[in-house]
Amino acid sequence: MEDLSEEKEQNARPKRKRRLYFDILWVISIIVVIFNYSDGVLAYASLDPSTWQYNMALFLTLFAKFPLWLCLMISGAILLDMHEAIRTVWRKRISRLLVILVAFSFLYYLNDVMKGRDTFDLIRFIPDLYARDRVTQYWYLYASLGFMICLPFMRPMVKNMRDVDFVYLILAVFTLSSILPLFDLYVLKDRYYLNPSMKLEWVTEVIFIYPVMGYFIHCRLSTQKCRKLCWILIPLDLAWLVYNTHIYKNSGVSVGSVYMYPEVHGSSTMLHCVTLFITAKAYFKRMEQKKWELAIGSLGGCSFGIYLLFGFFLDGRVDLIENLRLKVEGDATGLALMGRAMLWSIITYFACYIPVWLLRRIPGLRDMTL
Repeated sequence: MEDLSEEKEQNARPKRKRRLYFDILWVISIIVVIFNYSDGVLAYASLDPSTWQYNMALFLTLFAKFPLWLCLMISGAILLDMHEAIRTVWRKRISRLLVILVAFSFLYYLNDVMKGRDTFDLIRFIPDLYARDRVTQYWYLYASLGFMICLPFMRPMVKNMRDVDFVYLILAVFTLSSILPLFDLYVLKDRYYLNPSMKLEWVTEVIFIYPVMGYFIHCRLSTQKCRKLCWILIPLDLAWLVYNTHIYKNSGVSVGSVYMYPEVHGSSTMLHCVTLFITAKAYFKRMEQKKWELAIGSLGGCSFGIYLLFGFFLDGRVDLIENLRLKVEGDATGLALMGRAMLWSIITYFACYIPVWLLRRIPGLRDMTL
């Protein structure tokens, strides 16, 4: 009876207006996600490590390591503040995301078959989809599924936490994931590590800490506090990124070692995401009102669909698109390649926006792109 009344209460609520700062973060995040899967993100590898261009390229690569973790923060800010029955979570959220994962992974699989990269074998496709990322960038969908499965017990947990508890948790995770590895490296010289029997890894899992941070900033921190905090966090974040650039450079960073996977939310990522989220809330919290805000809302509403489709602009999946990409990027290297790769990422975003916007006009498909 309690679950039924809770579900009726949720269904009776009016539809929420879009938050401008969520949409801004979505748009920026998806554009940078596309960039992270381009050749531009590894442009530092073609440069001489003794030059300022190498340092700048590596700094920008580390700076760009935030998009999908930031999206998890947005999901936490929205979903952890809701009241839903467990059956509603599974019927409305998890099942929908599973359908999206299977359907779009299958589209990419068919493209691989047509390009001669794979053979059609559904008996192998299904176990592969279960056990690994058939589409590399879809790790975020698996992470979102894990987060949504945890929603029923994460919601009462965060709603019963005091503000000081959130601060303690964030500082503890930052220490474990960012400070402690540096302590192990520079003080203990990698001879000793924290005893694994303490089992503290669960608090540093991206599907836990990033949604919780998003909820805390969105639901507990006022705009005034965010404005004060952002001017403290911005210089700290930039200084921390510079320091991490120095660490990566001196540790002999190699091609592919700075990349976009959930287990590589490095020591700079957490502070970076918090800074971006707080700064966006500080200056773009209001609801959609003006025309330009409505336009950003449209882009933000299509961003998830764009994330699902942008892979067709990669890896030569479509010959016409690949030829256009080669013309845009040309034979550029280093910082020039990063600039052209970012230009291509913006082109890709708006090229994917058109079909996603059209799909959202079809009844029943709107929720598949949110």
